[in-house]
Amino acid sequence: MMDRVVATAAAAAAAVMIVFACGFAIYALLEPMIGPAGAAGSVAMAAGIGLIIFALVLQHRARKREAEAALARAQAAEEAQFSLGDIARDRPLVTLAVTAVSSLIAARNPTLVRELVGFVARFRR
Repeated sequence: MMDRVVATAAAAAAAVMIVFACGFAIYALLEPMIGPAGAAGSVAMAAGIGLIIFALVLQHRARKREAEAALARAQAAEEAQFSLGDIARDRPLVTLAVTAVSSLIAARNPTLVRELVGFVARFRR
């Protein structure tokens, strides 16, 4: 674990040195042509453009990961879904028992059945 931290820190330090060296090289190249202020502005503009490109790449990667995660969630939800038909097909004896108990309750409490049917009918189109 510590080796990875050291390697990452070394890579970051190398990247900082490269960016600084490139900035100095651009400044040294442009300074005789456009003066010190223009060269400094050009270096700042190049750094800004580099930062914008880096941010756009990171944003694209994040959106791609979000899309992949959403697709994985949708697939998991689709696989996890089950219907009453699946339960009835997989467990016919349980289905028979539930049907028998429901019919006994309906026979003993017709007002309950009427209220349930009325409640379900309200949600139909």
